[in-house]
Amino acid sequence: MRLKAKPGRRSRRAQQKRGSPSWRVETSMRRFWSNVWIKAGFITGLSLFSLGLLWWAEYPQRFGHFVSHSLVAATGRMGFCLTDVLVEGRKNAPVEKILKVVSIHREAPMPLLAYDPYTIKKQLEEISWVRQATVKRQLPGMIFIQLTERQPVALWQHQQRHYLVDEQGVIISSDNLQAFDKLPVIVGGDAPVHAPHILHLLEKFPDVRKKLTALVRVGGRRWDLHLSGALQIKLPETKVEEALVRLDLLMKQNKINLAEVSVIDLKGEKQMVVRLSPAAAMRLKGKGKET
Repeated sequence: MRLKAKPGRRSRRAQQKRGSPSWRVETSMRRFWSNVWIKAGFITGLSLFSLGLLWWAEYPQRFGHFVSHSLVAATGRMGFCLTDVLVEGRKNAPVEKILKVVSIHREAPMPLLAYDPYTIKKQLEEISWVRQATVKRQLPGMIFIQLTERQPVALWQHQQRHYLVDEQGVIISSDNLQAFDKLPVIVGGDAPVHAPHILHLLEKFPDVRKKLTALVRVGGRRWDLHLSGALQIKLPETKVEEALVRLDLLMKQNKINLAEVSVIDLKGEKQMVVRLSPAAAMRLKGKGKET
Protein backbone atom coordinates (compact mmCIF):
# COMPACT_ATOMS: atom_id res chain seq x y z
CA MET A 1 0.00 0.00 0.00
CA ARG A 2 1.49 3.27 -1.11
CA LEU A 3 0.94 6.53 0.72
CA LYS A 4 1.10 9.70 -1.28
CA ALA A 5 2.23 12.75 0.53
CA LYS A 6 -0.20 15.62 0.22
CA PRO A 7 1.60 18.66 -1.16
CA GLY A 8 2.27 21.22 1.59
CA ARG A 9 1.86 24.96 1.36
CA ARG A 10 5.35 25.42 0.02
CA SER A 11 4.75 22.72 -2.59
CA ARG A 12 1.57 24.39 -3.82
CA ARG A 13 3.23 27.79 -3.84
CA ALA A 14 6.20 26.35 -5.73
CA GLN A 15 3.83 24.92 -8.32
CA GLN A 16 2.28 28.32 -8.90
CA LYS A 17 3.81 30.05 -11.80
CA ARG A 18 5.11 33.51 -11.28
CA GLY A 19 2.74 36.01 -12.87
CA SER A 20 -0.25 33.66 -12.84
CA PRO A 21 -3.61 35.05 -11.51
CA SER A 22 -3.45 32.99 -8.30
CA TRP A 23 0.11 34.14 -7.66
CA ARG A 24 -0.89 37.79 -8.11
CA VAL A 25 -3.87 37.45 -5.73
CA GLU A 26 -1.79 35.78 -3.01
CA THR A 27 0.98 38.35 -3.37
CA SER A 28 -1.50 41.23 -3.05
CA MET A 29 -3.05 39.69 0.07
CA ARG A 30 0.37 39.26 1.69
CA ARG A 31 1.25 42.87 0.95
CA PHE A 32 -2.17 44.04 2.25
CA TRP A 33 -1.90 42.27 5.60
CA SER A 34 1.76 43.16 6.05
CA ASN A 35 0.75 46.85 6.37
CA VAL A 36 0.79 47.80 10.08
CA TRP A 37 -1.82 50.56 9.71
CA ILE A 38 -4.25 48.23 8.01
CA LYS A 39 -3.91 45.71 10.82
CA ALA A 40 -4.38 48.42 13.44
CA GLY A 41 -7.45 49.77 11.64
CA PHE A 42 -8.95 46.31 11.36
CA ILE A 43 -8.41 45.59 15.06
CA THR A 44 -9.84 49.00 16.03
CA GLY A 45 -12.90 48.54 13.83
CA LEU A 46 -13.48 45.05 15.22
CA SER A 47 -13.20 46.40 18.78
CA LEU A 48 -15.64 49.24 18.10
CA PHE A 49 -18.07 46.85 16.49
CA SER A 50 -17.90 44.55 19.52
CA LEU A 51 -18.43 47.46 21.91
CA GLY A 52 -21.37 48.71 19.84
CA LEU A 53 -22.89 45.24 19.90
CA LEU A 54 -22.53 45.07 23.67
CA TRP A 55 -24.07 48.55 24.03
CA TRP A 56 -26.93 47.60 21.76
CA ALA A 57 -27.54 44.55 23.96
CA GLU A 58 -27.58 46.97 26.95
CA TYR A 59 -24.98 45.06 28.95
CA PRO A 60 -23.22 48.24 30.20
CA GLN A 61 -26.54 49.83 31.14
CA ARG A 62 -27.59 46.71 33.01
CA PHE A 63 -24.31 46.63 34.87
CA GLY A 64 -24.57 50.34 35.73
CA HIS A 65 -28.16 49.85 36.91
CA PHE A 66 -27.07 46.91 39.05
CA VAL A 67 -24.27 48.92 40.67
CA SER A 68 -26.55 51.93 41.23
CA HIS A 69 -29.32 49.78 42.70
CA SER A 70 -26.86 48.06 45.01
CA LEU A 71 -25.51 51.37 46.31
CA VAL A 72 -29.02 52.76 46.91
CA ALA A 73 -30.03 49.58 48.74
CA ALA A 74 -26.88 49.84 50.86
CA THR A 75 -27.80 53.38 51.95
CA GLY A 76 -31.22 52.10 52.95
CA ARG A 77 -29.65 49.41 55.14
CA MET A 78 -27.55 52.17 56.73
CA GLY A 79 -30.76 53.93 57.81
CA PHE A 80 -31.13 56.61 55.13
CA CYS A 81 -34.79 55.88 54.35
CA LEU A 82 -37.66 58.26 53.60
CA THR A 83 -39.65 58.97 56.77
CA ASP A 84 -41.03 62.51 56.27
CA VAL A 85 -42.23 64.83 53.49
CA LEU A 86 -42.25 68.57 54.20
CA VAL A 87 -44.42 70.68 51.86
CA GLU A 88 -44.41 74.49 51.86
CA GLY A 89 -46.55 76.83 49.78
CA ARG A 90 -49.55 74.52 49.46
CA LYS A 91 -52.92 76.21 49.77
CA ASN A 92 -55.28 74.79 47.15
CA ALA A 93 -53.37 71.90 45.57
CA PRO A 94 -55.03 68.59 46.60
CA VAL A 95 -53.06 66.89 49.39
CA GLU A 96 -53.95 63.41 48.12
CA LYS A 97 -52.40 64.10 44.72
CA ILE A 98 -49.17 65.33 46.33
CA LEU A 99 -48.98 62.28 48.59
CA LYS A 100 -49.62 60.04 45.60
CA VAL A 101 -46.52 61.46 43.91
CA VAL A 102 -44.36 61.10 47.04
CA SER A 103 -45.59 58.02 48.88
CA ILE A 104 -44.12 56.99 52.24
CA HIS A 105 -44.09 53.27 53.00
CA ARG A 106 -44.25 53.14 56.77
CA GLU A 107 -43.98 49.36 57.02
CA ALA A 108 -41.05 49.03 54.61
CA PRO A 109 -39.41 52.47 54.16
CA MET A 110 -37.63 52.97 50.85
CA PRO A 111 -34.11 54.37 50.64
CA LEU A 112 -34.11 58.16 50.34
CA LEU A 113 -31.82 57.98 47.30
CA ALA A 114 -34.43 55.88 45.49
CA TYR A 115 -36.54 59.05 45.07
CA ASP A 116 -35.50 61.18 42.09
CA PRO A 117 -36.12 64.89 42.79
CA TYR A 118 -36.37 65.71 39.08
CA THR A 119 -39.04 63.04 38.48
CA ILE A 120 -41.02 64.18 41.53
CA LYS A 121 -40.80 67.80 40.33
CA LYS A 122 -42.19 66.89 36.89
CA GLN A 123 -45.07 64.89 38.38
CA LEU A 124 -45.96 67.65 40.84
CA GLU A 125 -46.04 70.25 38.06
CA GLU A 126 -48.56 68.07 36.23
CA ILE A 127 -51.05 68.89 39.02
CA SER A 128 -53.22 71.69 37.66
CA TRP A 129 -52.86 73.87 40.75
CA VAL A 130 -49.04 73.75 40.75
CA ARG A 131 -47.21 76.31 38.62
CA GLN A 132 -43.71 75.45 39.84
CA ALA A 133 -42.20 72.97 42.28
CA THR A 134 -38.80 72.69 43.94
CA VAL A 135 -37.82 69.28 45.34
CA LYS A 136 -34.80 68.49 47.52
CA ARG A 137 -33.65 65.42 49.43
CA GLN A 138 -32.46 66.12 52.97
CA LEU A 139 -30.57 63.51 54.94
CA PRO A 140 -31.23 61.36 56.82
CA GLY A 141 -34.81 60.80 55.61
CA MET A 142 -36.74 63.84 54.41
CA ILE A 143 -37.98 65.20 51.08
CA PHE A 144 -38.56 68.97 51.05
CA ILE A 145 -41.08 70.36 48.54
CA GLN A 146 -41.62 74.06 47.84
CA LEU A 147 -44.73 74.78 45.77
CA THR A 148 -45.71 77.89 43.85
CA GLU A 149 -49.41 77.62 43.14
CA ARG A 150 -51.40 79.24 40.36
CA GLN A 151 -53.40 82.30 41.39
CA PRO A 152 -57.01 82.24 40.11
CA VAL A 153 -58.23 85.55 38.68
CA ALA A 154 -61.52 84.64 37.04
CA LEU A 155 -64.20 82.00 36.57
CA TRP A 156 -64.62 80.88 32.96
CA GLN A 157 -68.23 80.03 32.12
CA HIS A 158 -68.18 77.42 29.37
CA GLN A 159 -70.83 74.87 28.38
CA GLN A 160 -72.83 75.37 31.57
CA ARG A 161 -69.79 74.80 33.79
CA HIS A 162 -67.32 77.09 35.53
CA TYR A 163 -63.54 76.75 35.52
CA LEU A 164 -60.90 78.63 37.46
CA VAL A 165 -58.46 80.59 35.28
CA ASP A 166 -55.09 81.86 36.51
CA GLU A 167 -53.14 85.02 35.69
CA GLN A 168 -51.55 83.32 32.68
CA GLY A 169 -54.83 82.15 31.16
CA VAL A 170 -54.32 78.53 32.27
CA ILE A 171 -57.37 76.47 33.21
CA ILE A 172 -56.89 75.29 36.80
CA SER A 173 -59.91 73.34 37.99
CA SER A 174 -63.67 73.00 37.93
CA ASP A 175 -63.97 71.49 41.42
CA ASN A 176 -64.61 73.11 44.80
CA LEU A 177 -65.29 76.61 43.46
CA GLN A 178 -67.28 77.88 46.44
CA ALA A 179 -64.33 79.84 47.82
CA PHE A 180 -63.93 81.72 44.52
CA ASP A 181 -67.49 82.89 43.88
CA LYS A 182 -66.43 86.55 44.18
CA LEU A 183 -64.13 86.34 41.16
CA PRO A 184 -65.41 87.92 37.92
CA VAL A 185 -67.00 85.59 35.40
CA ILE A 186 -65.57 85.52 31.88
CA VAL A 187 -67.54 84.26 28.87
CA GLY A 188 -66.30 83.33 25.38
CA GLY A 189 -64.36 80.54 23.72
CA ASP A 190 -61.07 82.43 23.79
CA ALA A 191 -61.83 84.35 26.98
CA PRO A 192 -59.25 82.55 29.21
CA VAL A 193 -56.42 83.53 26.86
CA HIS A 194 -57.30 87.24 26.72
CA ALA A 195 -58.80 87.77 30.18
CA PRO A 196 -55.46 88.28 32.03
CA HIS A 197 -54.65 91.32 29.87
CA ILE A 198 -57.98 93.11 30.38
CA LEU A 199 -57.96 92.28 34.11
CA HIS A 200 -54.47 93.73 34.38
CA LEU A 201 -55.69 96.94 32.72
CA LEU A 202 -58.65 97.14 35.08
CA GLU A 203 -56.31 97.11 38.09
CA LYS A 204 -55.45 100.69 37.11
CA PHE A 205 -59.08 101.67 37.59
CA PRO A 206 -60.13 100.43 41.04
CA ASP A 207 -63.55 102.15 40.92
CA VAL A 208 -64.41 100.15 37.81
CA ARG A 209 -62.70 96.97 38.98
CA LYS A 210 -64.57 96.70 42.27
CA LYS A 211 -67.93 96.90 40.45
CA LEU A 212 -66.95 94.29 37.85
CA THR A 213 -69.04 91.12 37.86
CA ALA A 214 -68.42 89.64 34.40
CA LEU A 215 -66.52 90.05 31.13
CA VAL A 216 -68.01 88.81 27.87
CA ARG A 217 -65.80 88.26 24.83
CA VAL A 218 -67.62 89.48 21.72
CA GLY A 219 -66.68 87.96 18.37
CA GLY A 220 -63.17 87.15 19.59
CA ARG A 221 -62.33 90.84 19.10
CA ARG A 222 -63.44 92.95 22.07
CA TRP A 223 -64.99 92.91 25.55
CA ASP A 224 -68.28 93.84 27.16
CA LEU A 225 -67.95 94.61 30.87
CA HIS A 226 -70.84 93.88 33.21
CA LEU A 227 -70.81 95.95 36.37
CA SER A 228 -72.94 95.63 39.49
CA GLY A 229 -76.40 97.11 39.00
CA ALA A 230 -76.90 95.45 35.59
CA LEU A 231 -74.72 98.04 33.83
CA GLN A 232 -73.13 96.92 30.55
CA ILE A 233 -70.02 98.67 29.17
CA LYS A 234 -69.17 98.07 25.50
CA LEU A 235 -65.42 98.47 25.01
CA PRO A 236 -63.75 99.03 21.60
CA GLU A 237 -61.43 96.58 19.83
CA THR A 238 -58.45 98.94 20.14
CA LYS A 239 -57.44 101.71 22.53
CA VAL A 240 -59.11 99.88 25.38
CA GLU A 241 -57.20 101.74 28.07
CA GLU A 242 -58.30 105.12 26.69
CA ALA A 243 -61.93 103.94 26.81
CA LEU A 244 -61.48 102.84 30.42
CA VAL A 245 -60.05 106.26 31.27
CA ARG A 246 -63.26 107.86 29.90
CA LEU A 247 -65.41 105.43 31.87
CA ASP A 248 -63.48 105.99 35.08
CA LEU A 249 -63.74 109.78 34.70
CA LEU A 250 -67.48 109.48 34.04
CA MET A 251 -67.97 107.47 37.22
CA LYS A 252 -65.87 109.80 39.37
CA GLN A 253 -67.55 112.98 38.15
CA ASN A 254 -71.06 111.57 38.66
CA LYS A 255 -72.28 113.31 35.51
CA ILE A 256 -74.63 110.40 34.83
CA ASN A 257 -76.83 108.56 37.28
CA LEU A 258 -75.50 105.07 36.59
CA ALA A 259 -78.43 103.55 38.44
CA GLU A 260 -80.67 104.66 35.56
CA VAL A 261 -78.34 103.47 32.80
CA SER A 262 -78.27 99.96 31.32
CA VAL A 263 -75.64 100.34 28.56
CA ILE A 264 -72.69 102.67 27.94
CA ASP A 265 -71.24 102.21 24.47
CA LEU A 266 -67.59 103.32 24.29
CA LYS A 267 -66.78 101.74 20.91
CA GLY A 268 -66.71 105.16 19.27
CA GLU A 269 -63.43 106.97 19.89
CA LYS A 270 -64.97 110.44 20.10
CA GLN A 271 -68.50 109.70 21.18
CA MET A 272 -70.39 107.86 23.87
CA VAL A 273 -73.80 106.25 23.53
CA VAL A 274 -75.85 105.84 26.71
CA ARG A 275 -78.96 103.70 26.94
CA LEU A 276 -81.34 104.11 29.85
CA SER A 277 -82.59 101.21 31.89
CA PRO A 278 -86.19 100.11 31.18
CA ALA A 279 -87.39 101.55 34.50
CA ALA A 280 -85.76 104.93 33.85
CA ALA A 281 -87.06 105.00 30.29
CA MET A 282 -90.61 104.34 31.47
CA ARG A 283 -90.34 107.03 34.12
CA LEU A 284 -89.10 109.61 31.64
CA LYS A 285 -91.80 108.57 29.19
CA GLY A 286 -94.42 109.05 31.90
CA LYS A 287 -93.08 112.51 32.73
CA GLY A 288 -93.29 113.40 29.06
CA LYS A 289 -96.96 112.45 28.98
CA GLU A 290 -97.64 114.55 32.08
CA THR A 291 -96.08 117.60 30.49
